Amino acid sequence: MASNERPPVNSGGAARDRLAEHIQQTLGGDIVLNQVLGEGRTGRVYLAHQHSLERRVVVKALMPRHTRSRKAVARFKREARAMAGCPHPSIVSVYNVGETRNGIPFFVMEYIDGESLADRLARKGKLALKEASRIVGALADALTYAHERGLIHRDLKPADVLIDRRSGRILLTDFGLAKSITGTGEAVTLTGTGEILGTPPYLSPEQAECGIVDARSDQYSLAVMTYEMLAGRLPFPGPSAQDFVRQHAQDTPPSLLQVEPELPLEVSRVIDRALMKEPGARFSSAEAFGEALRSASSAATAAAAASARAAAEKQAAAGAGRRVIRGALIYAGAGLGVMEGLSIALDTLNLPADILLPALWIVLAGFPLTLGLLWLAGRSSHLNRLLVSDH
Repeated sequence: MASNERPPVNSGGAARDRLAEHIQQTLGGDIVLNQVLGEGRTGRVYLAHQHSLERRVVVKALMPRHTRSRKAVARFKREARAMAGCPHPSIVSVYNVGETRNGIPFFVMEYIDGESLADRLARKGKLALKEASRIVGALADALTYAHERGLIHRDLKPADVLIDRRSGRILLTDFGLAKSITGTGEAVTLTGTGEILGTPPYLSPEQAECGIVDARSDQYSLAVMTYEMLAGRLPFPGPSAQDFVRQHAQDTPPSLLQVEPELPLEVSRVIDRALMKEPGARFSSAEAFGEALRSASSAATAAAAASARAAAEKQAAAGAGRRVIRGALIYAGAGLGVMEGLSIALDTLNLPADILLPALWIVLAGFPLTLGLLWLAGRSSHLNRLLVSDH
């Protein structure tokens, strides 16, 4: 689409997108908004095309009705700064930050062609251990990188995890509730008013109680997501936001092994530990949690492979034994048949009986030799056909 054409977000007559118009005026002609990708609690997301670099990008803007709230504006700008300050392969990149003439903040970020983890779970129900472990490993690395730079995400959920369709790359996005840890590295209080921030099904107990959080709060939320990936359900049933808040704060979730008894015990233990109510009982970091899950998953995969090999070898040995028995029976049957045939021949031809035993040995020795020669002839014929077909 040419840069001087009206963006499709404003096509269709009466329903004009004023927000898109303001952003487009600020961006000029290089980045052109194409369509609305989605709308959240406070922001709207557009798919756009950047002509100078011939690539698709995403533009996220604060909804105009929220610009009157200093808190909403501050959170939106904090998200842009948080993502821009964490250049990591598993965190969506921010390319540019801006503000329209009427004070609406927006930022331009990387476009991921794929689906969210929420979409994948809705489509598949639950994930295999290997796939879930890979996703958790990437997210744990991204969170560790953010935590080392003083940022806590505070709102981890499957909708914030993107999976690239071609490469399979896992990316974390939506740092709208990210909070900076104090300069001393100490934990921070969530709010001063008792407001609960985050998505209720994935809240850590300390978030549910409006308490003090540190990086281990993100670890708990990641463990809830891992539980959901492997079990196909959340550790707590809810169903209301108030129920989730109470359950995360007070109740002990059922062990993953109770819900999915076929999962390896070590995998269940890793997730159960990361879901402990007391932050100090969890892993020391998101990286430690991700590594523990990777190790447990790899050990389980290796054990399963060894078990499969042992079963295959046992089956092969049993098959070989059956073939030996069948061969012996055939050989014995052939021997009996030959003896009977030689006896008849001797009687018919009036030959001396003392040649019966040597003749029997000759025939029985020649029987497997004949079978071997036939097999070799068949094998040679098969190889010749292959050679001819290749030419």
